[in-house]
Order: sequence, then C-alpha cells, then structure tokens
Amino acid sequence: MNNQSQNTKTTFLAIGDVHGHWDQVIDAIKSATGLLGHVPDLVLQVGDAEALRNEEDLATVHVPNKYRSMGLFSALEPGDLACPVYFIGGNHEPYEMLDAAEEASPTKWGDNVYYLGRSGAMTIGGLNIAWLSGIQRGETLTIRGTSRKERTYYLEAEVDFAKRKGLMLGNIDIVVTHDWPSGIREGRGTDLIRSITEKLEPKLHVCGHMHASHEATIGKTAVHALNAVPGAGHSGNPYGWWRLYRKEHGQIRNIYVGG
Repeated sequence: MNNQSQNTKTTFLAIGDVHGHWDQVIDAIKSATGLLGHVPDLVLQVGDAEALRNEEDLATVHVPNKYRSMGLFSALEPGDLACPVYFIGGNHEPYEMLDAAEEASPTKWGDNVYYLGRSGAMTIGGLNIAWLSGIQRGETLTIRGTSRKERTYYLEAEVDFAKRKGLMLGNIDIVVTHDWPSGIREGRGTDLIRSITEKLEPKLHVCGHMHASHEATIGKTAVHALNAVPGAGHSGNPYGWWRLYRKEHGQIRNIYVGG
C-alpha cells in the first residue's frame, strides 16, 4: 500500500472538456495562482482536450465536420502553461496518434502537457490517481475497432486494468474519467465507471463529457462532474468548468469553483 502521497500537500486543478480552447486552460491556471499566491502543482483534465499538434492529428479525430478545428493547442508557446497538465482521452481525440505514442505513462505530448493513457494508476505530484480514457459503447467491448469512432470506446479489460492498478497502488486519491458514473443523475452515467469508484473508493472522482456541472457522492467519494470550458460547444452558464483543490493531511478539499 502506498502511503507516501498521504503526507504530501498538493494543490491542483481539475478542468472540464477543453475542445481545443487551451487559452482557457492558461487563464484558469493564472486565476488559481492568484487565489493561492503560488502556481498550483498540476492540472488534471477529464478528456476532450483536443490537444492537436498538427493537421495529421486533426485528421484522426472523430468529430462532426462543422466542429472540426485545429483549436489553439498548436499555438501554445513554451512557458504558456505554468504547471504540468495531465489529460485523459474523451470521445474527440486524435486516438490513432495517442495510441501510437503511448508507451510508459505519462506520455509527453507538448510543453508541460502529458497524456495519461488509456487506463492505469500512478502517483503524480503526491496524488494517487487512477484513470480511464474514452466512453462506453452500447454494449461492453472486448475488442476495439480501428475507425475514428471505434477508437473512442474503452474496453472491459481497460476498466479492469484501472481497478487492478489502483488496488495495487492503494489509497487512491482521485479517479479521472470522461464518462460519468451511473446513479448520480437520472439517465446519465455508466455502471462500468461507477464500478471503478466503488472498487477503489477514492476521495474524489472527476469527470466530464456531459458539459454540465454536478456534485454527488458515491459512498465516501465526492463526485464532481465538470462543465465544458467557455466556448466549447455550449452557450449556457459556464459555472464549474474548473475547480481548485488542496490535498493536505490525507484529505482533499475543493477550495474554489471557477466559471
């Protein structure tokens, strides 16, 4: 069991679906820095980051043509992101490129930007984190196809891998998924995602995908669904697209809700 992370003080952001609006990520880090009086240790991003480096990346994204855009990731300059950003995959990512690049997690994807991978668990910045990329298809998958759409689905084996690695790591602080867990709002979420939280019993579960801010609990776990960043495909209230947390004395506290 890993106890090292329980004695570490860490400040971090969780950020919702970015959809290429990386200028908003920069602004959220700056806002958090102002609130804390120092740069936060890291950012966890819950998928649909659309971290597109070039046209080749864009060509592999499953997205309707009217939303197909390079976004702002490729325009980032060294130093724009003051702390490291760790993202998982959603359902609008360059998965062909991400899968090809993934070796040992995390995979460096840009200056201060890292892809966590399809599923797993590890300690980052004093936080024990478990994660799962992608969304669920109607039926549980054992084999994933190679089309742009099929690459967005997670496999049952990847769900099991996240649980197994999380149990091996122990004392999980945070589960990061794109899909919501079932049972926190009627008609939303998946049982497979909920099973990860029930198995690992993290202090916090953050998720995205639905472009809605929502709070719930599963047992002793706080579940925070994050809104999409402003401009990312919705015109409603942007409340809750980022949250600032502090972990201290083995507990995680949400100290600010952005938006």
